[in-house]
Amino acid sequence: KQYSPAGCVEMSAASCLLTEDQFLCSICLDVFTDPVTTSCGHNFCKNCITEHWNINVQCQCPICKRLYNPRPELQVNTFISEMAAQYKQSAQQTSREVPCDPVDNLEERMCTKHDKLMELFCKTDQMCVCMLCTYSDHKTHEVVPLKEEYEGKKAELGKTEAEIQQMIQKRQVKIEELRHSVKLSNEAADREKAEGVQVFTALKESVDRGLAELDRTITEKQRTTEKQAEGFIKELEQEISELKKRSSEVDQLSHAEDHFNLLQSFSYLKVAPPTKDWTRVSVRPPSYEGSVVRAVEKFREEIEDLRVLRSILAIHGTALFWPEVSAVVPGI
Repeated sequence: KQYSPAGCVEMSAASCLLTEDQFLCSICLDVFTDPVTTSCGHNFCKNCITEHWNINVQCQCPICKRLYNPRPELQVNTFISEMAAQYKQSAQQTSREVPCDPVDNLEERMCTKHDKLMELFCKTDQMCVCMLCTYSDHKTHEVVPLKEEYEGKKAELGKTEAEIQQMIQKRQVKIEELRHSVKLSNEAADREKAEGVQVFTALKESVDRGLAELDRTITEKQRTTEKQAEGFIKELEQEISELKKRSSEVDQLSHAEDHFNLLQSFSYLKVAPPTKDWTRVSVRPPSYEGSVVRAVEKFREEIEDLRVLRSILAIHGTALFWPEVSAVVPGI
C-alpha cells in the first residue's frame, strides 16, 4: 500500500485511523516510536518489545507467539519510522483544523482514557470518543466525525421543534373550544333563568321560594361546568408553558455551534415533556331543560299539601288563579 504526506493530509482524522492502523504499536496502542520489525513480520516500538522481552522468560512475538532463541537484535525500520512521522504530522494538522473557538470546558472534551481530544462520535454507544478509542473499546463500532453527527442531531432537533409547535397550536385551539363551550353554557343558563323569572313572576310572591331554588340549581350546574373548564384550561396553559420552555431550550440548542454540548444534551431535549392526550377532552354544557317544569311541579305539590289551592279556588273562583298555573302545570 502506497502512502504520501499530501494524501494523508487531505484525509480526515477518522479516515486516517480507519486505514492506517499499522502505525499503532500493538503493545502501547500508540503511534510507533522507533519502530522495529521482527522476522515474523510484526512491528512494535523498540522500547515496548524490549521491555516485553525483558519481563518474560522466553523471547516470543506478542502477536503470533513465535519463539526466538537466541534473542534477536532489532534495528529501527526507517521506512515505517518515516511513515509514522508523516502520520503524526497529518494527525496534528487535522487537529489544528478543528475550530479553535475558546471554550471553558476543554478538559471535558479530552478522552479520560487516552488523553486525546474527542473529535469523533460513536453511533453504536451514542457517545463522543477520541481517535485512539476506535482501536480499543470502539474498534468494531460505527464511528463518524463530530460535525457529521452534529448536523444529523441538529436536523432531528428541528423536527422536534416543529412537533412541539404543533402540540402548542392544538392546545391553543382546544382552549378556544373550551371557552366557546363555557360561553354556550352561560348563554343557555341565561335563557333558562329568564324563562324561570317569567314563569314565577306570574305566580307572584307565592312562588319566590321556587324561583330562588331554580336559580340556585342552574347556577350550581353553571359553576360546575365553568370549574371543569377552568381546570382543563389551567392544565393546558401549564402544558403550553412547559412546551414553550422546552421549545426555547431546543431552539437555543439547535442554534448552538458547540458540537459537544449539543450531543451531550440531545438525548434529554429530543424527547418532549410528558403531556396529556386532549383529543377526547371537552366540556359539555349541562342540560337545563325541564328545570322550570320541575320547579313548578314541586310548588304545585307544596300548594296541594297545604290545601291552600282548593280554598282559594272555592272562595275566589278559578278566574283569579287558574290561567297562570294551568299554563305551566297542566292538569291542575
